[in-house]
Amino acid sequence: MRDAMGAVKNMWARGREYVAALLAGAFGVFWFIQAHGDRALNPQKVDWLMEGDWSTHLVGWLFFRNEPLRFPLGAVPGLAHPLGTTVGFTDSTPLVALLLRPFAGVLPFPFQYVGLWLALCFFLQGFLGSRLTALFTSHRLAQLLGGILFALAPVLLWRMGHESLCAHWLVLGLLWVNLRDWPDAAAARRALAVTFLLVGLSATIHPYLSAMAVVLGAAALVRLRWVDGTLSWRGLGLGLGGLVALLLALFWLFGYLGTRTPSGIEGFGHVSSDVLSLINPLDWSRLLPALPIAARVQGEGFGYLGVGVLLLLGVGVGSALLARWRWRSDWTPHWKRVVPLAVCCLLLAVYAFSSRITVMGRLVLDLQALYQPVMRLVEPFRSSGRFIWPLHYALLTGALALVLGAWRRRPWVAIGLLALAVGVQVFDLSRVVKRERFQSLSWNGLHSPDWRRMKDDYRHLVLFPPQLHDGNGRGCPYPGRGAPFSPMFAYHAASLGMTFNSAYLARVDPAAAQAYCTALQQEAERGEFQPDTVYVVHPAYLAPFLRHPERVVCGRLDGHAVCVSSGKESAFRGVLESRRLQAAPFARP
Repeated sequence: MRDAMGAVKNMWARGREYVAALLAGAFGVFWFIQAHGDRALNPQKVDWLMEGDWSTHLVGWLFFRNEPLRFPLGAVPGLAHPLGTTVGFTDSTPLVALLLRPFAGVLPFPFQYVGLWLALCFFLQGFLGSRLTALFTSHRLAQLLGGILFALAPVLLWRMGHESLCAHWLVLGLLWVNLRDWPDAAAARRALAVTFLLVGLSATIHPYLSAMAVVLGAAALVRLRWVDGTLSWRGLGLGLGGLVALLLALFWLFGYLGTRTPSGIEGFGHVSSDVLSLINPLDWSRLLPALPIAARVQGEGFGYLGVGVLLLLGVGVGSALLARWRWRSDWTPHWKRVVPLAVCCLLLAVYAFSSRITVMGRLVLDLQALYQPVMRLVEPFRSSGRFIWPLHYALLTGALALVLGAWRRRPWVAIGLLALAVGVQVFDLSRVVKRERFQSLSWNGLHSPDWRRMKDDYRHLVLFPPQLHDGNGRGCPYPGRGAPFSPMFAYHAASLGMTFNSAYLARVDPAAAQAYCTALQQEAERGEFQPDTVYVVHPAYLAPFLRHPERVVCGRLDGHAVCVSSGKESAFRGVLESRRLQAAPFARP
């Protein structure tokens, strides 16, 4: 009995250690809802997702849930058919998609997890931010306030439109590993296990986070060898090699590597971070003016710390100097411990500035010749500006460490400074809170119930010409104004279990995409129309269909030109015959 009571007391004591972290995580969810509304948490609400990148992420999941599991994991042969793709290249957060795939048969349609994932990221941001703060103080209130500052990070709010990239908690977890005490060999093995876990998780979420994670993980291993001496040289070599091997193996398993789809993409040097990004709020601050940037794409390198954190950082540096030289304090930051981490964060920041280093949008240094020999290695991460995030969080962590360390004998002063920083940060970002997000969109223009007659008689929904391309426009050329592509066609194809030949993807195989587009055009010119296919035709490309009235039936449905082979009887063909198009030019209503 006495042993049982002791175990309960120990559990209760351990649980109390996490109260501040749980409250900070709860604040993260509150901030998410306050800034963006709670309608995103309803998994059956998808109207707010049907635009921009979000629509691609949703569509990737909706098609993946219809597919059996196969190699590579996350393969989606039904989208961008017949080329196919993966949930990695639709940025549909592969980890969540794979976890939910076994339940696809019981989940309603539609079902989206974007809002719930975002809420989880905000929770983990506050939770792990609080645990990171706990490395510098035992006061629960200070831990709570520190976690809140991490949850308020502007760079997290900025990435809302790309939910898989909101897993900044991975960076916080690796900062924690780098800064925590690991006093002996057994502790070093635990540090290795946590590092491998976080790096492995990052590879199942987004490649950019993986690249950051493996560098921060390497910093942790170097610190264990060089600073603590708890890891042998052999262990360091095996650990570094193991991290790289783990990352490459998971990239291969998830289809990022080992397929015909190229991992690189043009644009490195432009999607970068400005040197002043850490103090440039763009239009997000109520207290600081927006600074110019070279181009809109430099928004990917947004790294604004916020006035609250900038204030805390200045106070922290001042307090540390006073503590050391005016008050003759014996407190000294563990500078040697943070050297590997600091070096890695600075190197990542240099990469964020890319080959075209700009200050307030003006080019000040061109390093393209330096990067040219390794361009094939850096092109997969052409949005280099994102690599400013580790330095952003390292500076926030450093501000907390300096304030809490310098005022450790007067903890309520430190807590007051943290509370002030939180208040200023909230006020500074209050303009963001007032912006409307997750609003209902009028996205579905397919109102006729006749679209559902495609089910069972047809397997493929085809846009003609296909609209299959990546962020650089590689793949099939966009047909121009009036193109019928919108997420609504992909959504309806997924709802009916059909394939769909178009998509906007992170990466495509340009040669294969162009070959498919050319072949489809040539088939139409020859009058070869597949009996299991429904064609939605751009108005400017109707000629080959109308030249073969004996082989194809074309009608108007919800304002779109829709064609099927005349060689197959079906209820849907009957609908089109009743609304048949003639050879006259097609005019949209």
